[in-house]
Amino acid sequence: MRSSNKYLFSFQIGMQNAMEYRANFFLSILAAIVPIFIQTFLWISVYKNSGNSVVFGYSFAQIIQYTVIAQLVSRFVRTDFEAEINEDIKNGGLNKFIVRPIGYFTHKLCCFMGQKVVNLVVMMILFITSILVLKFSLGVVLTGQAMAAFTISLILSLCLNFLIFFCVSTLCFWLNEIGFIFEAVRIIIITLSGGIFPLSIFGAKVVSILDLMPFKYTINFPVDVLNSQITGWGIARGLCIQVGWILCIALLANIFWLIGSKKYIAVGG
Repeated sequence: MRSSNKYLFSFQIGMQNAMEYRANFFLSILAAIVPIFIQTFLWISVYKNSGNSVVFGYSFAQIIQYTVIAQLVSRFVRTDFEAEINEDIKNGGLNKFIVRPIGYFTHKLCCFMGQKVVNLVVMMILFITSILVLKFSLGVVLTGQAMAAFTISLILSLCLNFLIFFCVSTLCFWLNEIGFIFEAVRIIIITLSGGIFPLSIFGAKVVSILDLMPFKYTINFPVDVLNSQITGWGIARGLCIQVGWILCIALLANIFWLIGSKKYIAVGG
């Protein structure tokens, strides 16, 4: 089987898995509704009591848009393959990748992207619906430049988040009980990426530190691009940083995997 064909097959497997378990994705979207309502009421209280039209650099319309879009983006870029990698490492699932001419990393990446293609259809419907609701209820207006830049940054965010969690998954080579670590890391990353609140609430000093980390560029950055909080050169700079982090973490993922795979014992499978 040619290289392109085998990875296309992996991509198709991802699409089939997404179709088979589409109920899980719908449930995760529904689970995002509750946080949106909670945060909306919180922000109503904050803006009402502050007496200011702009808080943490956002108008009320912008902060509600941020809350809604950030939840959708976080659900879209979310990874769920960590447990699969752990299972493959602990129970010999990597054996077939050792004896066959197919790379495990590329296989997982293609499966992941195949799943996201199916999810993207649902996401676009929810996204357009959300934008229309925000437009008519809060007067939110989006520019074509913001939409185009957001689309590019979202694709890069998807790749970046995959690489971050693939790196985390390599801990399975060294640790036996890893499930709780996955969840702890996920909560920390969502917080540092702006998946709960805009990072500006942490203050300028903290934001300057978070600017140097990759997490911001998975959620906060694309949402701020759509929100017109970042424009012009700021967008170009952010996209370049996303690409830079993708290259760096891809290298780290490869190094961690090579080191970890030396500890792998081909049993079971």
